[in-house]
Amino acid sequence: MVKIEFPDACYIRRRPMLQVLEHFNQCIDEVKSSYFCLFHDDDVMNQDFFAEVTTCLHSHPNAIAFGCNANIEYFGKLQPQSSFLSFRQIEMISSSRDLAVRYFSRSQSGIAPFPGYVYKREAVGDLRFHPEGGKYSDVTWLLNLASKGPILWINKPLMTYRLHESNDGGIESRRDRLRFLGYLKKNLPELGRDILRDYRYSFIYKTVLNNCNAEYSKRKRLASAFLRKYRWMRYSRFDTYKALIMRTFVNWMAKK
Repeated sequence: MVKIEFPDACYIRRRPMLQVLEHFNQCIDEVKSSYFCLFHDDDVMNQDFFAEVTTCLHSHPNAIAFGCNANIEYFGKLQPQSSFLSFRQIEMISSSRDLAVRYFSRSQSGIAPFPGYVYKREAVGDLRFHPEGGKYSDVTWLLNLASKGPILWINKPLMTYRLHESNDGGIESRRDRLRFLGYLKKNLPELGRDILRDYRYSFIYKTVLNNCNAEYSKRKRLASAFLRKYRWMRYSRFDTYKALIMRTFVNWMAKK
Protein backbone atom coordinates (compact mmCIF):
# COMPACT_ATOMS: atom_id res chain seq x y z
CA MET A 1 0.00 0.00 0.00
CA VAL A 2 2.83 2.43 0.84
CA LYS A 3 4.62 1.54 -2.40
CA ILE A 4 1.49 2.21 -4.48
CA GLU A 5 0.52 5.51 -2.85
CA PHE A 6 4.03 6.84 -2.10
CA PRO A 7 6.43 5.28 -4.63
CA ASP A 8 9.29 7.65 -3.67
CA ALA A 9 9.16 6.78 0.05
CA CYS A 10 11.89 4.56 1.47
CA TYR A 11 10.07 2.09 3.71
CA ILE A 12 12.15 -0.08 6.06
CA ARG A 13 10.66 -2.87 8.18
CA ARG A 14 13.06 -4.16 10.84
CA ARG A 15 13.18 -7.87 11.59
CA PRO A 16 13.44 -8.65 14.42
CA MET A 17 11.56 -5.57 15.65
CA LEU A 18 13.59 -3.18 17.82
CA GLN A 19 12.47 -1.50 21.02
CA VAL A 20 11.34 2.12 20.57
CA LEU A 21 14.48 3.91 21.77
CA GLU A 22 16.79 1.45 20.01
CA HIS A 23 14.77 2.05 16.86
CA PHE A 24 15.16 5.84 17.23
CA ASN A 25 18.91 5.47 17.63
CA GLN A 26 19.11 3.21 14.58
CA CYS A 27 17.16 5.77 12.54
CA ILE A 28 19.54 8.55 13.61
CA ASP A 29 22.53 6.40 12.64
CA GLU A 30 21.03 5.91 9.17
CA VAL A 31 20.12 9.56 8.49
CA LYS A 32 21.82 10.91 5.37
CA SER A 33 19.92 14.22 5.07
CA SER A 34 20.67 17.52 6.80
CA TYR A 35 17.44 17.38 8.82
CA PHE A 36 15.25 14.55 10.08
CA CYS A 37 12.00 14.05 12.03
CA LEU A 38 11.11 11.17 14.37
CA PHE A 39 7.36 11.17 13.76
CA HIS A 40 5.09 8.65 15.49
CA ASP A 41 2.72 6.34 13.66
CA ASP A 42 -0.36 7.16 15.79
CA ASP A 43 -0.31 10.93 15.22
CA VAL A 44 -1.41 12.96 12.17
CA MET A 45 0.90 15.29 10.24
CA ASN A 46 -0.88 18.32 8.73
CA GLN A 47 -0.49 18.96 5.02
CA ASP A 48 1.46 22.19 5.60
CA PHE A 49 3.87 20.66 8.13
CA PHE A 50 6.75 20.28 5.68
CA ALA A 51 6.37 23.73 4.09
CA GLU A 52 6.09 25.57 7.43
CA VAL A 53 9.05 23.79 9.03
CA THR A 54 11.18 24.26 5.90
CA THR A 55 10.45 28.00 5.91
CA CYS A 56 11.37 28.20 9.60
CA LEU A 57 14.66 26.32 9.30
CA HIS A 58 15.73 28.48 6.35
CA SER A 59 15.00 31.67 8.29
CA HIS A 60 16.71 30.36 11.48
CA PRO A 61 19.74 28.37 10.28
CA ASN A 62 21.42 28.45 13.71
CA ALA A 63 18.61 26.55 15.43
CA ILE A 64 19.33 22.88 16.08
CA ALA A 65 15.72 21.64 16.42
CA PHE A 66 12.19 22.77 15.57
CA GLY A 67 9.03 21.78 17.43
CA CYS A 68 5.49 22.76 16.56
CA ASN A 69 2.14 23.33 18.19
CA ALA A 70 -0.51 20.65 17.82
CA ASN A 71 -4.22 20.03 17.99
CA ILE A 72 -5.01 17.52 20.75
CA GLU A 73 -7.29 14.56 20.09
CA TYR A 74 -8.26 12.98 23.41
CA PHE A 75 -9.82 9.54 23.00
CA GLY A 76 -11.33 10.48 19.65
CA LYS A 77 -12.48 14.00 20.64
CA LEU A 78 -10.67 17.10 19.38
CA GLN A 79 -9.90 19.46 22.29
CA PRO A 80 -10.58 23.23 22.08
CA GLN A 81 -7.07 24.23 23.24
CA SER A 82 -3.85 23.48 21.38
CA SER A 83 -0.81 21.84 22.96
CA PHE A 84 0.81 25.11 24.08
CA LEU A 85 -0.21 28.77 24.26
CA SER A 86 1.89 31.66 22.98
CA PHE A 87 1.33 35.17 21.63
CA ARG A 88 4.43 34.87 19.42
CA GLN A 89 4.68 33.15 16.04
CA ILE A 90 7.97 31.55 17.10
CA GLU A 91 9.07 30.64 20.63
CA MET A 92 12.84 30.37 21.15
CA ILE A 93 14.24 28.02 23.81
CA SER A 94 17.77 29.14 24.53
CA SER A 95 18.98 26.61 27.11
CA SER A 96 18.24 23.36 28.92
CA ARG A 97 16.87 25.31 31.86
CA ASP A 98 14.55 27.30 29.58
CA LEU A 99 13.12 24.06 28.22
CA ALA A 100 12.83 22.50 31.70
CA VAL A 101 10.89 25.55 32.90
CA ARG A 102 8.39 25.05 30.08
CA TYR A 103 7.92 21.41 31.10
CA PHE A 104 7.84 21.56 34.88
CA SER A 105 7.59 25.05 36.38
CA ARG A 106 4.51 26.94 37.51
CA SER A 107 4.84 29.28 34.53
CA GLN A 108 4.53 26.64 31.84
CA SER A 109 1.69 27.02 29.33
CA GLY A 110 2.05 23.71 27.55
CA ILE A 111 4.74 22.10 25.41
CA ALA A 112 5.48 21.20 21.80
CA PRO A 113 4.72 17.46 21.42
CA PHE A 114 7.81 15.30 20.99
CA PRO A 115 6.74 13.61 17.68
CA GLY A 116 6.61 16.95 15.84
CA TYR A 117 10.30 17.83 16.32
CA VAL A 118 12.62 18.21 13.33
CA TYR A 119 16.37 18.01 14.09
CA LYS A 120 19.54 19.27 12.43
CA ARG A 121 21.64 16.13 11.93
CA GLU A 122 24.99 17.96 12.23
CA ALA A 123 23.99 19.43 15.62
CA VAL A 124 22.79 16.10 17.02
CA GLY A 125 26.23 14.58 16.46
CA ASP A 126 26.81 11.57 18.73
CA LEU A 127 23.87 12.33 21.03
CA ARG A 128 21.56 9.33 21.35
CA PHE A 129 18.64 8.12 23.46
CA HIS A 130 19.51 6.17 26.60
CA PRO A 131 17.29 3.03 26.69
CA GLU A 132 17.88 2.65 30.43
CA GLY A 133 16.30 6.08 30.97
CA GLY A 134 12.79 4.68 30.68
CA LYS A 135 9.67 6.36 29.33
CA TYR A 136 10.95 9.91 29.98
CA SER A 137 14.02 9.48 27.79
CA ASP A 138 12.43 11.78 25.21
CA VAL A 139 12.53 14.64 27.74
CA THR A 140 16.15 13.96 28.73
CA TRP A 141 17.03 13.79 25.00
CA LEU A 142 15.52 17.24 24.39
CA LEU A 143 17.14 18.73 27.51
CA ASN A 144 20.55 17.40 26.43
CA LEU A 145 19.95 18.74 22.93
CA ALA A 146 18.96 22.19 24.26
CA SER A 147 22.41 22.51 25.84
CA LYS A 148 23.91 22.44 22.32
CA GLY A 149 21.98 25.37 20.83
CA PRO A 150 18.59 27.09 20.42
CA ILE A 151 15.36 25.17 19.85
CA LEU A 152 12.40 26.83 18.12
CA TRP A 153 8.70 26.15 18.63
CA ILE A 154 6.32 27.10 15.80
CA ASN A 155 3.08 28.41 17.30
CA LYS A 156 0.92 27.27 14.38
CA PRO A 157 -0.52 23.75 14.93
CA LEU A 158 1.12 21.54 12.32
CA MET A 159 0.01 18.14 13.60
CA THR A 160 -2.68 16.35 15.58
CA TYR A 161 -1.37 14.70 18.73
CA ARG A 162 -3.57 11.72 19.55
CA LEU A 163 -4.06 10.45 23.11
CA HIS A 164 -5.67 7.02 23.34
CA GLU A 165 -5.75 3.92 25.50
CA SER A 166 -2.59 2.47 23.94
CA ASN A 167 -0.42 5.55 24.67
CA ASP A 168 2.58 4.77 26.84
CA GLY A 169 2.28 8.25 28.37
CA GLY A 170 -0.98 7.29 30.05
CA ILE A 171 0.67 4.52 32.07
CA GLU A 172 2.13 5.57 35.41
CA SER A 173 5.69 4.43 36.14
CA ARG A 174 7.03 5.57 39.52
CA ARG A 175 10.35 3.92 38.76
CA ASP A 176 10.82 6.00 35.62
CA ARG A 177 9.74 9.17 37.46
CA LEU A 178 12.45 8.50 40.04
CA ARG A 179 14.94 7.86 37.25
CA PHE A 180 14.14 11.27 35.82
CA LEU A 181 14.42 12.80 39.29
CA GLY A 182 17.97 11.41 39.37
CA TYR A 183 18.64 13.10 36.02
CA LEU A 184 17.47 16.46 37.41
CA LYS A 185 19.73 16.02 40.46
CA LYS A 186 22.69 15.13 38.26
CA ASN A 187 22.17 18.27 36.15
CA LEU A 188 21.22 20.57 39.03
CA PRO A 189 23.80 23.31 38.18
CA GLU A 190 22.33 23.75 34.67
CA LEU A 191 18.63 23.26 35.47
CA GLY A 192 18.32 24.94 38.89
CA ARG A 193 17.01 23.84 42.29
CA ASP A 194 13.56 25.41 41.71
CA ILE A 195 12.96 23.04 38.78
CA LEU A 196 13.88 20.10 41.00
CA ARG A 197 11.48 21.26 43.73
CA ASP A 198 8.60 21.85 41.35
CA TYR A 199 9.09 18.45 39.71
CA ARG A 200 9.18 16.70 43.09
CA TYR A 201 5.98 18.41 44.19
CA SER A 202 3.90 18.06 41.02
CA PHE A 203 5.08 14.72 39.65
CA ILE A 204 6.08 12.66 42.71
CA TYR A 205 4.64 13.91 46.01
CA LYS A 206 1.15 14.67 44.68
CA THR A 207 1.12 11.35 42.80
CA VAL A 208 2.08 9.40 45.91
CA LEU A 209 -0.63 11.15 47.92
CA ASN A 210 -3.31 10.51 45.32
CA ASN A 211 -2.38 6.82 45.22
CA CYS A 212 -2.58 6.34 49.00
CA ASN A 213 -5.39 3.89 49.78
CA ALA A 214 -7.87 4.53 52.58
CA GLU A 215 -6.42 1.64 54.60
CA TYR A 216 -3.16 3.57 54.89
CA SER A 217 -4.82 6.53 56.62
CA LYS A 218 -1.82 7.21 58.87
CA ARG A 219 0.51 7.32 55.88
CA LYS A 220 -1.94 9.57 54.06
CA ARG A 221 -2.12 11.99 56.99
CA LEU A 222 1.67 12.19 57.09
CA ALA A 223 1.83 12.76 53.34
CA SER A 224 -0.86 15.46 53.55
CA ALA A 225 1.01 17.26 56.33
CA PHE A 226 4.23 17.11 54.33
CA LEU A 227 2.52 18.48 51.21
CA ARG A 228 0.94 21.34 53.14
CA LYS A 229 4.35 22.34 54.47
CA TYR A 230 5.90 22.05 51.01
CA ARG A 231 3.05 24.08 49.50
CA TRP A 232 3.55 26.90 52.00
CA MET A 233 7.28 26.89 51.27
CA ARG A 234 6.48 27.11 47.57
CA TYR A 235 4.08 30.02 47.93
CA SER A 236 6.53 31.94 50.07
CA ARG A 237 8.85 32.22 47.07
CA PHE A 238 8.71 35.35 44.93
CA ASP A 239 9.37 33.39 41.74
CA THR A 240 6.13 31.43 42.28
CA TYR A 241 4.01 34.60 41.97
CA LYS A 242 6.14 35.84 39.09
CA ALA A 243 5.50 32.55 37.29
CA LEU A 244 1.75 32.68 37.96
CA ILE A 245 1.51 36.23 36.61
CA MET A 246 3.52 35.28 33.51
CA ARG A 247 1.34 32.25 32.82
CA THR A 248 -1.85 34.32 33.17
CA PHE A 249 -0.44 36.96 30.81
CA VAL A 250 0.60 34.41 28.19
CA ASN A 251 -2.82 32.72 28.32
CA TRP A 252 -4.60 36.08 27.97
CA MET A 253 -2.44 37.26 25.05
CA ALA A 254 -2.69 33.94 23.21
CA LYS A 255 -6.50 34.05 23.32
CA LYS A 256 -6.82 37.64 22.03
